[in-house]
Amino acid sequence: MVTSVPTRERSELETISRLALPIALAQFGFTLLGLVDVAVLGHVSATDLGGGSIGRSIGFAGLALGLGAAAALEPLAAQALGAGEPHVAWRAFVSTTTACAILWLPCTALAIGSTWLLVPIGIDPELVAPCRAFLVAHAPGLLLFPVFFAAKTFLQAHKRTWPALVATVLANIVNVVVCNVLVRGELPLGPFGRMSLGTRSLGAFGAGLATTVSSCVLTGVVLVVILRMRPRTPVAPTSHVSVARVLRLGTPIGLQLLAEIGVFSLVAVLAGRLGKVAVSAHHIAIGLASFTFMGVLGISGATAVRVGHAVGEGRSPRRAGLIGIAIGAGFMACTSTFFLTWPRPLVALFTDDPAITELGVSLLAIAAAFQLFDGIQGVAAGALRGAGDVRFAFIANVGAHWFVGFPLALVLGFGMHQGARGLWWGLLAGLALVAGLLLWRFLVISKRSVERV
Repeated sequence: MVTSVPTRERSELETISRLALPIALAQFGFTLLGLVDVAVLGHVSATDLGGGSIGRSIGFAGLALGLGAAAALEPLAAQALGAGEPHVAWRAFVSTTTACAILWLPCTALAIGSTWLLVPIGIDPELVAPCRAFLVAHAPGLLLFPVFFAAKTFLQAHKRTWPALVATVLANIVNVVVCNVLVRGELPLGPFGRMSLGTRSLGAFGAGLATTVSSCVLTGVVLVVILRMRPRTPVAPTSHVSVARVLRLGTPIGLQLLAEIGVFSLVAVLAGRLGKVAVSAHHIAIGLASFTFMGVLGISGATAVRVGHAVGEGRSPRRAGLIGIAIGAGFMACTSTFFLTWPRPLVALFTDDPAITELGVSLLAIAAAFQLFDGIQGVAAGALRGAGDVRFAFIANVGAHWFVGFPLALVLGFGMHQGARGLWWGLLAGLALVAGLLLWRFLVISKRSVERV
């Protein structure tokens, strides 16, 4: 009896780790799509890099509600499968993709329309055209990415994690080729160098178009796998999961993501007021930080599945949630060390400009400081989603980021003239607060029995 608890904990640790690894690798591959665009644009034009960076930030904010709908599938599918109801999980997937499609048009229109507000808030006019061009070319991706995440979530609930990884590998290969052709007019030949095609560079528009092409590959691969998993017998009416139910669950998640993504995206836009160097350095640093965060999202997804299965089976989700949070914190402690040890080679991958490099290196030092908090809040949010507790995370993110982090970023960045570094210190404060709040919330709700959503 003395060793039974450690044995259960070790078993849970191994289960989450096995589930998280392919999910995290797929997330890394997904973020690599954006980093390739940054690297290609960064070696062509500072203006296209700056404008495209702002466009990507706005587009990411435009994904929030769609990703929220996709994330609603985490508790719905995991809890249904934990209770032995695969038909309910399938109907939840169908309704989730429908919800993503409903949200796509208004979110895309708002994202593109927001570019007309850039000049009035002080953004350099020469950055607006490439920003808008990127968003227009990237518009189909605002639907394809949420559908991909819904499909990936459905597969994760079934513990089938490798199809999403294969999809991201193929999508990245396509993206490298297409982005270089459209942006640089060159065909990459691997170790044999590049072959010039003599075509005109399409700049930020080409980068956005490359992302759209690769997202078609990304989403198509996982959908092919899922269609083969559809029920072969008629689905009973009792298995129906309405689109309204998905939206009720997904809207708070989407608003939480919007609160978090929105503050980072707005800071990226405001960095444009500091000039091309600041916005380019900011986007390189935030791109690297986002890349490491994909590992956290993998652990978060695995933790959500394990918590959801526990709830569906009528067990306490506390052990699964806390072990997942500990894994997330440990992983980000390692990435923080990496940022502090090799900042200059990392930034140099994306730019040849010495001014951008210097500022990027200093921003990575701050990014290293908030890696640990990012790990805790990211996995804690997944644990809460697996338990079906979605509203508190939204409230916590709004309060921490918009009423603490963002005002502090403005004061430090503009009021105290610390520039991009001040903006990042403000972001760090909000992130630390939300990490503490989400961890506290999971500790509270996991003390008692958790009901299915």
